[in-house]
Amino acid sequence: MNQRIPIPPRSVLRIKKLWPHARSQGHEKGEIRRVGYYSRQDGLDCVWLVDGKGNYDWTTDHEWLYDVFEVIEYSDETDLHGDDRPALGAMKPKADQGGVINSESLRSST
Repeated sequence: MNQRIPIPPRSVLRIKKLWPHARSQGHEKGEIRRVGYYSRQDGLDCVWLVDGKGNYDWTTDHEWLYDVFEVIEYSDETDLHGDDRPALGAMKPKADQGGVINSESLRSST
């Protein structure tokens, strides 16, 4: 996949490699995140990452994002700031996945 800058909000990512101190910060290879809507104050190179509960809890830039994460699925979202869009909620696993959130169960919930 080509790298898109800015990466569209609602895109699904997976950590592909760990960085120093990643585990001590609670991160593991394979962890799933979504790209949140961009803040007008922060600009388009401040990428907000959203956890499985829908919390905007981590920021990065595109260079580091593409180095550490693989894109599971690019979103077709065109509103970078989320104007008139509902907030990202919790990720919902597919029922046939036994309630487990993984990259396959996320494809239908984003």
